[in-house]
Amino acid sequence: MSWVSVGMVAVSAGTAIYQGIQQNNSMKAQAATSRSYGQMLQAEANREAQRIEEDGNRFAQKQKLMYIGSGVEYGGSAVVTIMQTKKWAAAEASAKRARGAAITQYGYQTAKIQEGQGRAALVGGFASAAGKIYSYGDAKGWGWGSSSSGSVTAGRDVNAFLGAR
Repeated sequence: MSWVSVGMVAVSAGTAIYQGIQQNNSMKAQAATSRSYGQMLQAEANREAQRIEEDGNRFAQKQKLMYIGSGVEYGGSAVVTIMQTKKWAAAEASAKRARGAAITQYGYQTAKIQEGQGRAALVGGFASAAGKIYSYGDAKGWGWGSSSSGSVTAGRDVNAFLGAR
């Protein structure tokens, strides 16, 4: 048995594990960024919705003052026009908030997917390492399979791995 070969397999297996760990960490960071970005966009949408409502209310106040200033009696169609202005502003603000909530939800779903991909990479790294070690042992005839009677040949495997004859 060549210790160089064993060393190469160990390095290869270690590299596979390291890559899995690094991909998992990278995906966790991306997931955190996705969540944070979604929250930021929702906060912006809420601020924009508030601005729309305030602008609508200010415009409704201006409309009222223009009606009163022009000598039109404040009532009837003037009231209806002002109420429609306020209703429009409230609807626009509500739509803006709903869009912000949808974007936030999308960010959370994206984060869940990214975390799952990270876990898959981590498990894949360990599985790849185990596969490399198993393949090397199988190629060297360490007998990691079952004997003809169906029992596992663990003692022989350990002796073969350690180089015992």
